[in-house]
Amino acid sequence: MAVRAQRADARRNRDAIVAAARTVFDRNEQIRFDDFAARAGVGVGTLYRHFPTREALAAAVYEGEVTALCDRARDPARSAGENLDAFLRGFVDYVIAHTGLARTLAAVVDPAAQAEGGIELERTVADLVTRAGSDGAIRTDASVGAVMIVLHGVGSATDRPLWASESRAAVELLLAGLKAA
Repeated sequence: MAVRAQRADARRNRDAIVAAARTVFDRNEQIRFDDFAARAGVGVGTLYRHFPTREALAAAVYEGEVTALCDRARDPARSAGENLDAFLRGFVDYVIAHTGLARTLAAVVDPAAQAEGGIELERTVADLVTRAGSDGAIRTDASVGAVMIVLHGVGSATDRPLWASESRAAVELLLAGLKAA
């Protein structure tokens, strides 16, 4: 089924709602669903027209965050190995900077949407690893699964006292282990 393009004002309103929700979720603020409209500078009807539930809004924020992470991994000005390095370090920096957002979205977003995001992240990692291996920047026997396990560990270790520095160290170890001999 073809999706109809949104009018420019409708797209701006939707984007404003998502941006406001991202800020609220990142700060772990507890607000009523209707209050997202005021934060975005739109009417309540506009909020419900785009997002009938808090879960639908959280899913849109989550999808946008995953897409942004993956898009930053494909800079044509960088080599494949540089893109892989930048993505892995950027992922850790992102999780450190937006722990509140990650926790809120994990609690609110439907597991199916989270699974789709995980698949998109894994596709990005697979593409980066394949390209970096083909270019000779990393070992050709590098496992996408092993890289994903490190990233999952970073995301799930946020309760450790030194998790930020340990997460950065884990990615540096991973990158050193991936380097071609």
